[in-house]
Amino acid sequence: MLAHDLAEEIEWLVGWEAAAALDFEALETAVRRQALRFAARVVERRLNADHSDFTGASRPCCCGRPARYVDRRAKPFQSVLGELRLERAYYYCAACQRGFCPRDQQWGMEGTSLSPAVTRMIGTVGVLVSLRGQ
Repeated sequence: MLAHDLAEEIEWLVGWEAAAALDFEALETAVRRQALRFAARVVERRLNADHSDFTGASRPCCCGRPARYVDRRAKPFQSVLGELRLERAYYYCAACQRGFCPRDQQWGMEGTSLSPAVTRMIGTVGVLVSLRGQ
């Protein structure tokens, strides 16, 4: 089913009229962008359907006191697929007045809106740019 949906999207992009209006590089770029956008939506839906990060009405905070479950919070994250709006369980600790989403730590995205792969790509570019300057 997913492959069929993606095939329809790409067929629309490369339909006779659309293909005639684009050069091949533009066509490749448009198809890649659409495929990544489609993949991002699939990943987003799958991750947002998983509520296993809710572990009960409370869970331990890093201060050692119990943090209470508040609700699910959505946050945009930049991934190599594009932007994903991910919903995570949010807990709040009244003792230290700190809120947290356990899944952010699990995914390696605590305190950032960049996926680990995007962070790694930025680091690689930074190293390459700094080496060129020497």
